[in-house]
Amino acid sequence: MSIITVDNLSKHFRRAKIKAVQDVSFCVETGEIFGLIGPNGAGKTTIMACLLALIKPSSGQIKIDGKSPYDFDVKPLIGFLPERPCYNRWMNIHQFLTYHHMLAGMPAKDREKDIKEALEAVELEVDPKKRRVKELSRGMLQRVGLAQAIIGKPKIVFLDEPTSGMDPLGFIMIRKMLLRFKEQGTTAIVNSHHLLEVEKVCDRIAFIRGGKIEHLGSMDSFALQGQDVSLSWLPLASKNSDEIDVLLGELALKHDCKIIESTQESAKVSSPDKEHLAQFIQELIANNLMVYEAKSERRELVDLFLNKGENQ
Repeated sequence: MSIITVDNLSKHFRRAKIKAVQDVSFCVETGEIFGLIGPNGAGKTTIMACLLALIKPSSGQIKIDGKSPYDFDVKPLIGFLPERPCYNRWMNIHQFLTYHHMLAGMPAKDREKDIKEALEAVELEVDPKKRRVKELSRGMLQRVGLAQAIIGKPKIVFLDEPTSGMDPLGFIMIRKMLLRFKEQGTTAIVNSHHLLEVEKVCDRIAFIRGGKIEHLGSMDSFALQGQDVSLSWLPLASKNSDEIDVLLGELALKHDCKIIESTQESAKVSSPDKEHLAQFIQELIANNLMVYEAKSERRELVDLFLNKGENQ
């Protein structure tokens, strides 16, 4: 069941020559870890700001748990870690988390327990009553920001560049937190440039470029789209190299594939998806090419950044 729906969302700023976001649509399921990725200036943070009702869309519709993001009933459902946190520097950590626990409307009797659990979740091992926000390093400040995002036990957590300023142990901590979200049924929207982390934890991604979604789907579906596959078959005395080239060309055109390179006994093929690839191999076999091996090269998210001109 979708807990977030975005329908034809657009946002343009008065002085900008292009739209920051153009006709973006997607849904996020309950308990899903959903990644927003793309190059700098693609519109990811603008989309997140619209979802959080921090800026007003120019057009389109957003529903969070069936309500407008401007509905006050939506606010208790949400936790948010901003990309550039700016917190009350004079507070100590305990005061800061107490303040946000109160803002979240949580029971006062649970406050100390909830603060302790939040700090344990972000693995911040300092005395919260002795360390002030202004004394924290960038990585420690990020951990405190994560603690405030989860202290109200939200159903939906928005994380804008959660690994910013983190050391390798911080990366591992965030990965564990996101996996814990999955176990608890908490939904998370993650905006991140750290693609390896996104690949490890996200159920689906939306790749955004120029304010538009170029790819939307699961990590597995992305890995199988547009992949290169090396095929090998047994030597065939009844067909020479030219005849095999013609056959490969005809079948590639028929099944929307591309022959990258070929010999009399092998070929490297680019296929738009696994269905087209399966049909292509099936017809090779039907034409007496005894295919005995197919090795696929799993795509990585970085390919989306490098593939500048093609929509996925």
